[in-house]
Amino acid sequence: MNKLYGAVACVAALCLPIFVQAQDLEWKTVTKYNKAESKKQLTDRFTKYVTFNTQSNDQTDKVPSTPGQVKLAKALAKELKKYGAKNVKVDAHAIVTGEIPATSANSSAVVAFLAHMDTALEVSGKDVQPQVHKNYQGGDIVINAEKKLVINPANSPQLSRARGHDIITASGGTLLGADDKTGIAVIMTMVQYLYDHPELEHGLIKVAFTPDEEVGTGAGKMDVAAFGADYAYTLDGSDLGQLTDETFNAKSFTAVFKGLRAVHPGEAMNSAFADNLLMASDFHTLLPRQSRPENTAGRRGFILVDSIVTNGDESTVKGIIRAFTDEEMQGFVSEVTRAFNTVKAMNYKGTGFELTFEDQYKNMKTVLPAQVVNLAETAMRQEDITPRRMAARGGTDGSTLSFMGLPTPDIFSGQYNLHSEREYADVDVMEASLRTVLRLITLWNMQPVPQAEK
Repeated sequence: MNKLYGAVACVAALCLPIFVQAQDLEWKTVTKYNKAESKKQLTDRFTKYVTFNTQSNDQTDKVPSTPGQVKLAKALAKELKKYGAKNVKVDAHAIVTGEIPATSANSSAVVAFLAHMDTALEVSGKDVQPQVHKNYQGGDIVINAEKKLVINPANSPQLSRARGHDIITASGGTLLGADDKTGIAVIMTMVQYLYDHPELEHGLIKVAFTPDEEVGTGAGKMDVAAFGADYAYTLDGSDLGQLTDETFNAKSFTAVFKGLRAVHPGEAMNSAFADNLLMASDFHTLLPRQSRPENTAGRRGFILVDSIVTNGDESTVKGIIRAFTDEEMQGFVSEVTRAFNTVKAMNYKGTGFELTFEDQYKNMKTVLPAQVVNLAETAMRQEDITPRRMAARGGTDGSTLSFMGLPTPDIFSGQYNLHSEREYADVDVMEASLRTVLRLITLWNMQPVPQAEK
């Protein structure tokens, strides 16, 4: 554990109110923040980034899994250099890293901001045509009239809070790519802001853009030690004020059933015929229905069978388990094992049975120091945003990075209706995310680093 975690905790609790008062004065009189200009920069960047087809692919072991991610990575590296970032690199896995030199004499922690470049598998990311709907005043936003594809407060309740906001959608047939190109746009606009306003004092800032978050393989390729950050935040959240400090624990499982199907089915009676496909089906049926995703919500986890594949005398069942606590996870593992052993006992003619589990990621809450989350909440409150801590029913790059030694909660970035044709970005929420990040940078600049860490 980083020695900074415990030593700084008292600072957040005891010293922060004094720091906040001083920083408010600096923010108002020195930075000259312009909301309209920021919204324009965010819109221009985002609508450019979504035209890159960066849809990931889960049918390959390569990272990045698709060439479009390399193209975007190179474009982002070029833009980072344009706005003064140093040590900008694109590694063999298309992970983009760079740093913003400190402008403060304070000795403070090194903080990083990250977003992922890939988009989801559910809907095509090719030839995205963004549409900007300015000053939303309620009712329907038509994405595609021919397809009768609309978003409105009935199918997208968040829109009821978006009156007066600028909304960006795709044009039908594709997702938008708000997940997570809103985060990329916020971070890059932050980089430009710091470049344009050198008077804003801050410590060393790190930036990274990662591939293949949607298939869970990108962040694990990052060299965290070489990156050199003490703490980080992903910009991959949704609604205003969301702050994710908890995720599922995640495992996958593979059950293999081997039978004897070489016998002609017309002569199977009293033969050695053993139907491995039936074994796989029985296994799926025996898993508890009350623990399926459609029957769980909130802090309840689930068991999901992803696929059943039969090849001759062998059937393979693959699935995932998600749970917030170790106790619930162990219970689900026992349920899967019980179903497997029941099938094994029923189908004595089978020639082989195998069940394996694999850890995927863990609940990052167990390794997040209070300081890194509390400062994000303080930054939101100073921008008149009500923070809402969330437990994500899924994982983030922060899940992986936190257990690699880089504590990384997630901050909202204005993305909604993810992984669908109805996906949209709220520019005003993106702008609030930008202000939160800038405020957070100034707060970190005021947090002293213990002598042992200097």
